[in-house]
Amino acid sequence: MPPDHAPPPVLVAVARSTLGELLSPDGAAELPWLAERLDAVADALLLGVDMVHEPSLSPDADADAGGVGIDPTIAAIMLAHHTRRVGLVVAAVVQRDHPYNVARRLASIDHASGGRAGLLIGVEDHRAAAGSPWTRANPVVAAADAVTVIRALWRSFPVDAIVADRESGVFAESHRIVAVDHRGAFDIAGPLQVPWSPQIWPPVLAWSAGTAEPALAQIADVVVGPETTQAVLHQVGSLAELRRLLRTAAEPERSPGNPIPLRTRFGLAPADPPTEGRQAFPDPAHSTDEEDKVVLHAR
Repeated sequence: MPPDHAPPPVLVAVARSTLGELLSPDGAAELPWLAERLDAVADALLLGVDMVHEPSLSPDADADAGGVGIDPTIAAIMLAHHTRRVGLVVAAVVQRDHPYNVARRLASIDHASGGRAGLLIGVEDHRAAAGSPWTRANPVVAAADAVTVIRALWRSFPVDAIVADRESGVFAESHRIVAVDHRGAFDIAGPLQVPWSPQIWPPVLAWSAGTAEPALAQIADVVVGPETTQAVLHQVGSLAELRRLLRTAAEPERSPGNPIPLRTRFGLAPADPPTEGRQAFPDPAHSTDEEDKVVLHAR
């Protein structure tokens, strides 16, 4: 979290039903104003927060607020286009989303937003069918294991392995790409298809309330929720409530400039993890005596 002298980050938690309102034709008409205000008053949006807990809706929430609404990944891509500074934290549960797909989506959003993406990991989406097609492990164990494998996938494909050298005809130094040989609640063998994103490791958040707290709090970078004091949290249950929050919130002084990485907003050090593993695409010219292992360092 931010140093003691820094103000706590301001987070706005939005359910999928509100995202549906926001990206509807009526809501999209005022999206430029909403995006400008979000950039000014919030450090991060928690998109699809109803995937990690059952939100308490305000009296002016839509009667159809129980509907599924918009997938937070889709909303994040749209908001990445309209916003410039606010972080975009996407809720996901591995009950329905395989860790490989979660890793790929978040890395893509991090690229699209200039390093503003984050992951809010959940255990079970109460609006989805029970059980998981991916694993039979305990849901909390599966969620914690998913965070481990997602982080490994995020650092498996060094972005500077892409050299795009026309003269030599070499597009990428593929021998530097690492295969993720993971065995656990999820079994994965291979690298991610997406090169390192701006943050390499987008921050992983866990909700403080519910069954996920004991296991996920230990593996997450940041714990958020109404019980925590490390962030200022606003939960909104409708587009009308979001409008009201953005109209009444005090606007801090913020200088224009390039996007601030979400890891920095949460006071986390830049990711610089050493990675070693089996070469995904061994090159005889770069082979080693230790089963084609390579060691990479984030730059």
